[in-house]
Amino acid sequence: MVSAGDVSTEKPDLNTATMIQSARQVVGDDETELHNLEPLKHLVRALDAEARLTPAGRIRAQRSLIRSLVEQLETSHRIAERPEMTNRLLRPIIITGMLRTGTTFLQHLLAQHPGIRAPTLWEMMAPARRDPPVELITQCAAYIEEYDRIAPKFKHIHPLRADLPEECHRLTGNTFCDPIFALRYHVPSYAKWLDRQSMVPIYRYHRTQLQILLDRAPGDHVLLKGPSHLWYLDELAAVYPDALVVRMHRSPSVALPSVCSLTSVVRGASADPVDDHEIGRYWLERVTPVLKGLRRGAGPFQRPPLDIRYADLVADPMAVVAGICAAAGLPLTGAARQRMDSYLSSGDVKGQHTYRAEQFGLRAGQLADRFSDYLDEFAIPSET
Repeated sequence: MVSAGDVSTEKPDLNTATMIQSARQVVGDDETELHNLEPLKHLVRALDAEARLTPAGRIRAQRSLIRSLVEQLETSHRIAERPEMTNRLLRPIIITGMLRTGTTFLQHLLAQHPGIRAPTLWEMMAPARRDPPVELITQCAAYIEEYDRIAPKFKHIHPLRADLPEECHRLTGNTFCDPIFALRYHVPSYAKWLDRQSMVPIYRYHRTQLQILLDRAPGDHVLLKGPSHLWYLDELAAVYPDALVVRMHRSPSVALPSVCSLTSVVRGASADPVDDHEIGRYWLERVTPVLKGLRRGAGPFQRPPLDIRYADLVADPMAVVAGICAAAGLPLTGAARQRMDSYLSSGDVKGQHTYRAEQFGLRAGQLADRFSDYLDEFAIPSET
């Protein structure tokens, strides 16, 4: 992980060659081949021309991209030293769904099961680093502290903690091919370019990083979570054909304004101004085709996906967990139930997340009409 002191703040430079040089200096490697440099160039051009980054935002974007380049180099080193790591067979449980549909809650609840291996934030941020875990955790905690300072509202929307399970975009992002960048920044040209790319090689690299991460601390029944997987189910199935996929469903009238609010908060940490109506248009256009194409229990995987409504998860979380464990062939033991009950009784309160659909140029009635087929397909109840 690259710390604040590893990168000069004198010039917030988003030059690709400069960032590559900085990453090589961090690792001490001038020879190992770097991958996905073309996506990096597309992303950097969009950041430079479209994202309206503040000087501090440019510095943070620079650091993030250098971190990913460092991870690429470290990943290549680990594979060269022990290529057998990439032979590990993986049949993960993968939670996905439109953002703000309860995916994080379900991930954290399932992670309480002693038989489930759920990679945490510090692991996802440094999957190939060989530093002692205590150092990586300390660096991760510093990252969270800085994020709390620059985006204080974020912790009320999504919990960040070094020891909590985290999303897969931390792995795919190291290839510079991930829609998380279009959430973090206003980069429409990059988003359009990304829509034309195959994600199969990106998921192969995701698998390689996960195999290396698990070499540090192995475990069966690996649990992953990534809302963006919903857009790439075919490509995901090409790399993880026998994954157990859990898809969460919630009324877009609630979920869509919520993800718009999250996007506004995240972009506001690095950019000025932030156009909330543009964010509303972006998410409406992005969500519409993927939700309209979903069918209950249908997917490209060897096992049918489990489709779970947010309302059912909230009403009886243990019943939902029992169904997932049964599908995964994982006994729901007394110890697992006890840990999950303890988690549920703890509250796990993030704080109040307030938003209005109108802030993003959206209307609840408009959303209900647009997604009526999706609501009917999954019998999703309305929320007030």
